[in-house]
Amino acid sequence: METKWLIPAWLVLAIAVSYASPPPDNRGLYAIWYRDRFELLDVPYIVGGQIVVQWKAVEPESGRYDFASIAEGLKKLRMLGKKATIQINGNEKPTWLFSAVPYYPEKLSVQVRDQKGTLMYWHPLHRAAYTNMLKAFADFLAQSPDRDALIGIRLNFNAIGTEHFPVAKEAQDPTKWIVPPGASPGPPWSREQVTVYEQEVVDTFVDYLSPHAKIFVRNNINAEIAKQYRSSFENGKLGWFHTSSEAEPRGRELEGQYRRFYDDCRSGKTVGYAEPWASAWGDHGKTDHRSCSPPQWNYWRTLLDLHCGVSFLALYANDLAVAVTGRYDVNRNQYDEKTDRRGYQQEFEAAFRFAAKYVGFHASPEISPGAWVAFRENPVALATNVPSESERRLSFFNGDYNFLMERMPDQTAGVHNIGPDNQRQGAWARVLPPAEKLELKLDARFAASFQGGKVRVTYLDQAGDIASPFQLIANEKQLTVKPQGTGRWETAELELPDGPLRADPAGAHVRIVAGSKPVCLHMLEVSRR
Repeated sequence: METKWLIPAWLVLAIAVSYASPPPDNRGLYAIWYRDRFELLDVPYIVGGQIVVQWKAVEPESGRYDFASIAEGLKKLRMLGKKATIQINGNEKPTWLFSAVPYYPEKLSVQVRDQKGTLMYWHPLHRAAYTNMLKAFADFLAQSPDRDALIGIRLNFNAIGTEHFPVAKEAQDPTKWIVPPGASPGPPWSREQVTVYEQEVVDTFVDYLSPHAKIFVRNNINAEIAKQYRSSFENGKLGWFHTSSEAEPRGRELEGQYRRFYDDCRSGKTVGYAEPWASAWGDHGKTDHRSCSPPQWNYWRTLLDLHCGVSFLALYANDLAVAVTGRYDVNRNQYDEKTDRRGYQQEFEAAFRFAAKYVGFHASPEISPGAWVAFRENPVALATNVPSESERRLSFFNGDYNFLMERMPDQTAGVHNIGPDNQRQGAWARVLPPAEKLELKLDARFAASFQGGKVRVTYLDQAGDIASPFQLIANEKQLTVKPQGTGRWETAELELPDGPLRADPAGAHVRIVAGSKPVCLHMLEVSRR
């Protein structure tokens, strides 16, 4: 007679969890552009901050380097129990370079702050000066007693300003550049010269700095150079970053940057650090258009980063200040909860706490605290920064944002700007028609490791007689949600007992079934106990 061994469910779960990939060390939310407002870091959901210096400041003379401000910043953050990124920016280049390298007598980018103009970054002497400074920086880090506070270094190219490469057509004429006495003219600008510069800078970061810290590489880097270092991304030496996070990509061209996060970071192949393009109000030296209210923009921006697999999520200090103090931009007093009374403070804090709960768990389904889908649809980006509708047409990031769960095909329709603008949810939503069902499928590893918790549905509790009860169903448990007509986004919860989440024959783990009226839905979240 054959003996059959039954393995207890708890042991199966323990084995599965033991093989789960842990989230990255120091995953979480990072404050940026806070200057001396260190009190903004003193909240439980903030893991760290940033250290920013200018190349001009660390190289006051040719070959003489001063990293004291970086040392001070690392020590300060370590003593606060926080982590840090470091970025050496190129808005201000070393003064001595203007006597050794040709320069254009105008600022070829808003990022250029040097009064004399724009240096010829592709000139061999400029390239050598920058890479030599990076090598000296590596020597500094090797000796730093506070290096453990560092999570990574941003790979800045510091060509034109900090981020830019292209030279305007009218400035490509070599005769328009000023050549200092004794300096060589340098070659004309070309894409080939850009590639040479990019290659040498990346090589220097990898060879000299990656032994001391992770390098976050800007995700619009030359594709061929990125391919060369594929193994370095996958073994943890390199990660991706960008400074372009928004509530949705501005257009087709920018989708590629977000897609690099989605393909490489969400899969767990590497990690990503994301910084917003501007604040929730659109401020970043100038003010950009916003297609929804500040609480909604702030929230949906973090949802997109989570959807893309970001593990280190940066917050503008002014946005963070709304959550911590109730005030945005203390200098201009643009928003003050005590006088505006719009409820923004609780909405910003709720958005940040939600992001802090999930950030970094995208490739760890067995131990993720939950799974969710934020319902949306938008084939054409709403930003007015890109005037052409064809350029704003999105091919990939035009639907739901999700995290270890996805919506199955249904009859829902996307809507935009619905519900109160002082709540964070209503930038996008989906409407479920009467008597129709919306079904959701969980990541199989999450569903198998689930041992009880809650299913939460966030819906617009529409006023008047346009709402009717609807059903929330999971694991043969059912909740009848009865709208109260508040006119606001509300959340209903279905408690689930211990045990894995089982799929029905169609593969759905959770269902929402509409009653006699449509249901406007923001999010479905499955949260562990």
